[in-house]
Amino acid sequence: MVERYIYAVTQRLPQGQRQDIAEELRGLIEDMLDEGNDGRPVENSNIERVLIELGSPSELAEKYRGTSHFLVGPDLFPAYLSVMKLVFIIAVSAMGIIFAVETILTPLSILSHFVDFLISLFVTATQAFAWITAGFAAAQYFGMTPFGLPGVYNRGKWNPSELPPVPDEKKRIKRGDVLTGIIFSILLLVVMRFSNHLFGILLFEDHHLEATIPFLNEEKLDEVMPLIYLMVAIGIVKEITKLMAGKWTKNLAVTNLVINGAIFLLAMLILRDQAILNPDFVQQLTDSWEIGKQQEEYMIIKTVWNQSYNLALAAFVLTLLIDTMTGFYKALRK
Repeated sequence: MVERYIYAVTQRLPQGQRQDIAEELRGLIEDMLDEGNDGRPVENSNIERVLIELGSPSELAEKYRGTSHFLVGPDLFPAYLSVMKLVFIIAVSAMGIIFAVETILTPLSILSHFVDFLISLFVTATQAFAWITAGFAAAQYFGMTPFGLPGVYNRGKWNPSELPPVPDEKKRIKRGDVLTGIIFSILLLVVMRFSNHLFGILLFEDHHLEATIPFLNEEKLDEVMPLIYLMVAIGIVKEITKLMAGKWTKNLAVTNLVINGAIFLLAMLILRDQAILNPDFVQQLTDSWEIGKQQEEYMIIKTVWNQSYNLALAAFVLTLLIDTMTGFYKALRK
């Protein structure tokens, strides 16, 4: 029975520790049996008493490992639950707005819009659940300290000296800033994935929506959707990382730089050659307004279209630069 118990414990431990811990555990059990029996012969009831006192093999293995195997442990779970609730609320709200807009524009297709709403909600909720769980699981695996969140110390046996110092207000990361970043990421995904048919110039006739001239190339958008999912997921992981850290440090600033660099590279892959843009946008718009290529208005529309793309790209790059530099400034300031 003793050897079965030792085997059950050591099988839950890393290979390199099993032999040493098996010998240690064997000696411990022998000592406990000797102390409890006072020289009398050892019986099965004595062994059972000692093994029960040591605890189940899984509990004892956890003590030897020093950590428990959680996907998202009790220290991170409150924050995980909060972020999950927030993302689902944002997703439902964004989908609800899209459903309302589509219903207003084409009320006769309300049943079709409602089915699309349910499908879109399911897809978004599944993606959000997977990526958020992956982000927190990574934080759990790498042992990131959830500063400022409940459960950062041993709640069952703690000492006031374990309390962390109050952070410098100038370095503290505001929860509202983090939530804003998550909301922006979710809205970007919703717009790109489900609203391309509304993301453009809406053409009405007799107060009814006749057509949409989309800004984006739907066929190309489908091709790069995996990259967009990845970029949004990285953006959410970045915000969760800030939430876990609670304040700006040098390591966090470097991490922020690396993540922003990854987001920039993904964005450049998505936007390369401007293939994601609707190549016929200018022609479709000028045709609908009955403007010929020889007219001055045609060149104005073409110039505005090209300049808008360049301005949007510049604003995106500038936002990443400001976010990166702000992180280093707050981390290094005295």
